[in-house]
Amino acid sequence: MNRKNHLLAILAAVSFILATLTACGGKTEPDVPQPTQKPIEYANLTDEDSRALLSRLLENAGIDETRIRGLFDRVDQFNASVKSEWLTNGFERAVPTDTKYDPYEMQDLWAEKNGDFPGYNCRITAFSLFGEFVTVGADQPKTQGEDTLFLDLETLTEDPAVLCGDSTAKFCALFAPVPAADSTDVDEQAKTLQAGWAARGVAFSDSTARLISVVLHDRFSDTENTLFVGHVGVLLPVEDGSFCLIEKVAFQEPYRLVKLRNRAELRNYLMAKYDTSWGQDTTRPFIMENDSLMAE
Repeated sequence: MNRKNHLLAILAAVSFILATLTACGGKTEPDVPQPTQKPIEYANLTDEDSRALLSRLLENAGIDETRIRGLFDRVDQFNASVKSEWLTNGFERAVPTDTKYDPYEMQDLWAEKNGDFPGYNCRITAFSLFGEFVTVGADQPKTQGEDTLFLDLETLTEDPAVLCGDSTAKFCALFAPVPAADSTDVDEQAKTLQAGWAARGVAFSDSTARLISVVLHDRFSDTENTLFVGHVGVLLPVEDGSFCLIEKVAFQEPYRLVKLRNRAELRNYLMAKYDTSWGQDTTRPFIMENDSLMAE
């Protein structure tokens, strides 16, 4: 099997595992009725208006011009690699889990045009923008969490410039899994994550931009019990008091700029996408705003 096919096989396996985990054990019904998904307004940054809005919000949040320019270069690379009909034309409305594309077809087309290069995911995208507002301890290893971050590290090896001068050690200190508490309590797990980050010297400096992390609890065995940032984006304040979230959906899925009226709408959007398993022996996904638990 050549390297390209090996990488695609890994991606397919990861997608299968994630799908299995969200429906394992026969997928029992939730203990409480789940709210109906509400449409959100988002853009894939194919048009001038959404791009101008994002550029202005990033500048207002103090994001360095080099980081902003790099983001738009990567947006253009991705959008040019897939069919235009799979992307929005300006802002459009849809429920969070609806898409205009088949992710497997999109993955195939990306690979056809970009070869072995896996592309950029949510963590790399968020870190490339927000990295200047994060510090970590000086004694952090060059890499950690390789078993989980192997595709991230593949991209960082091929395109180290995406870090905008930051180190792989800093990236891994923030995103490598943290040992979880033996609990299903969200507050306890959030404190455990905070302690794990503190042990690595992870700290956030003051900024109007905020790092929004969806934290997943994986319990593969008694000895493999971890907390992991499964999805992450950057939240940007808008002048009218609302917010926009900039995110990359997945390695071979689009960039999204999502309009949100408030943090409650942000929470509902993310939980609709990631809180999809019930009756498990793990903590439900929870959301961190920088290093603080986002209130329900």
